[in-house]
Amino acid sequence: MVRAAVYGTGEPLAVLVDPAHPGVESGSTGDTLGRRLAAGGAVEFDSVPIMKDDVFGSLSPDEGALSPFASLAVPTARLVSTQFCLGVAEGLLAEVHEHGRAARASRQPFSPQAWPDSPSQDPYALTVYGELTVVARGASALADEAVDALSRGLAQGEDLDDEECAEIAVLASLAEAAASRAAREITTRALDVVGADAAATRHGFDRFWRDTRTHTLCEPTAHRLREIGDYFLNGAHPPFTLPA
Repeated sequence: MVRAAVYGTGEPLAVLVDPAHPGVESGSTGDTLGRRLAAGGAVEFDSVPIMKDDVFGSLSPDEGALSPFASLAVPTARLVSTQFCLGVAEGLLAEVHEHGRAARASRQPFSPQAWPDSPSQDPYALTVYGELTVVARGASALADEAVDALSRGLAQGEDLDDEECAEIAVLASLAEAAASRAAREITTRALDVVGADAAATRHGFDRFWRDTRTHTLCEPTAHRLREIGDYFLNGAHPPFTLPA
C-alpha cells in the first residue's frame, strides 16, 4: 500500500503496488540497527505501472472521499505490523526455551545461590517465563480477534458501513499496541533471565531486541492508544493514516 499523487493535480491516492514488480526495490537505509530480514527502510519505484483496479481510493481529507471498504487498508497494514511483533516475541521465547534445555547455567542471574541446577529449576526464572507467556498469549488472542473482524469486513465489501469500519480499525490498533508491548517486554526480560550468556554472539539473541526496537520506533503505540481512547470515550472514528 503506497501513498501516491496524481500527476498534474496532486490529489493523494492510496494505491496497491505489487512488490514482485522489477521496478520495486526495497532495502535498508544502511544505518538502522535492525530489521535486515524484514526489508526495513527505503523503497524505490522505477516505472512501476498502476492500473485502475490498483487505486484503492482518494486520501483527500474531505469527508466521504474514501469508502469504508477502502479504509480497511489501514487495519490490514496494522495487523501486518502486529504479526511482525508477535513473530519476534514468540520466536525469542522459542529460542530461549531451547537454550534453557541445552545449557547448564554457571551462575544464576537473579540470585547468587547455586542451588538451582539450571534456569529451568530457578523459581525466579520460572515466574518471569510464566509472565511473558501470559503477555504473548494475550497479544496473540487480540490479534486473532482483530483478524477475524477484518475478514468479516472484507467479506462485506462495499456494504461495510463507517461504524463497522471504525470498530475493525480500533481492534487492529488494540492488537498492534498489545503486540508491540509484548515484543518490547519479552525481548528485554527474557534475555535478563538468560543472563550474561544472552550476550554471546553465537546465540544471536540480540537480533530480536534490535528488530523490535527499530520496528516499534517506526510505529509508536502512543498514537494508537490515543485513537483507542478517543473511540471508546467519544465514539470518534480513527483517522485514515497509512503506517510507516
